[in-house]
Amino acid sequence: MVNWSDPNVIVQCSNILEHLNYLCLGLYMWEYARSWQVELALIGRRISPRWPLLPYIIGRILLLTSMILICWLSTPTSQNTNCHSAFVAFTFAGNASIGCSSLNLMLRPFIIWKAFKWVRVFLVLATVGHWVVLLRVLLDFSVMEVNGSCGFMVVDHTYMTTIFVYTMGYDIMALILTIIGLRNTPSSNAMWRILRKQGITYVLITCLANMVPSVVASLNLNSAMNVVFAMPASAISTIASSRIVVAFLDVQSSASTDETSSRDVPLTTMLTLPTSSYMDAQDCA
Repeated sequence: MVNWSDPNVIVQCSNILEHLNYLCLGLYMWEYARSWQVELALIGRRISPRWPLLPYIIGRILLLTSMILICWLSTPTSQNTNCHSAFVAFTFAGNASIGCSSLNLMLRPFIIWKAFKWVRVFLVLATVGHWVVLLRVLLDFSVMEVNGSCGFMVVDHTYMTTIFVYTMGYDIMALILTIIGLRNTPSSNAMWRILRKQGITYVLITCLANMVPSVVASLNLNSAMNVVFAMPASAISTIASSRIVVAFLDVQSSASTDETSSRDVPLTTMLTLPTSSYMDAQDCA
């Protein structure tokens, strides 16, 4: 039977954690490179800026930043490097990206239930609680240096479990309120298709992604294993969240073009056309 408290085992787990972080960085850089159409469209003014896109853009940038930071921290660093401060920056960026990913889904019921102030107050309180749980870890952690590098964070396993469990509950609640809200308001069939295909799939994926690290952290095998699946969970949640945002944007764009035929250009076309081609497409319409 494995002695998870053995220092040699902890070092091996740390090596697995390091390689897993590099793998996540490579996969997410590939995903980011193939899915930055929204950012390009905003820069090229092919779509108008809107505040619901802030969590989408900020979350993607923060996750990429946190991945680069953790990979840098796992390399041999100079003695002048303040590992604790660097991990504070990494933790803030990583956990904030989780918060932004969940906020992408929570914005839907917040808008749908605008006529019910008590529901919106409840959503705000739940969101504040989520961010408090996510950022609470900044106040109480230590750093275990490994082979001349900053190594990894040592976090109370109950904090890690709480983060992932709260996130799962938060996402499920957002989906349920969205379904109830759409049943009580007129909406297009396309919106329901996106909700079934993207919304439910997103929640299932993120719940599974958060369930694995929550179970491992609750076992409290060792300090490295408590955080080994945190980065994969963040990456999976952000990728799934980003795709549902683009899907909803496409539905909203299609709905608006049905009302104004002079702009009969779907968002997927807007995001891939250069500015001049997009303007030509509008003129032809």
